[in-house]
Amino acid sequence: MRTLLLGLLLAAAAMAANFSGKWALESPGRGGRGGPPTILVLNQVGKEVTGTISARADAGTGNPVNTEVLGGVAEGDTISFYVWTGTDQPVKTIYKGTAAGEDTIVFTVTGGPAGGGNFALGRGAGGPQKITAKRTR
Repeated sequence: MRTLLLGLLLAAAAMAANFSGKWALESPGRGGRGGPPTILVLNQVGKEVTGTISARADAGTGNPVNTEVLGGVAEGDTISFYVWTGTDQPVKTIYKGTAAGEDTIVFTVTGGPAGGGNFALGRGAGGPQKITAKRTR
């Protein structure tokens, strides 16, 4: 009985995706052209996921602005988290993703105001967007 239970636990652990690592989110740019990738860095410990996401550059320095990943949860092959962006009127953007192999996550991203810009940080066309993330080495 113990052997069977241990085998089931190991099988369940083997099926769970490991989302830790550095990911490049490929989101469509203006006019359908690909823009620069948004970089997502995740650290998964058990079900808890933390990390940062950076895409836009600070107007004063040109350096990327890192935004903290909040409420991150990984269960099996799914992950979800949200980020707050903006200063005057912060915007909540929600990411829900499913592993599509070891090195790909397909996210549905919701939130952010209507209008153009980089949806990966909450500035999209208003409705849910599909964004693919590829693990970088």
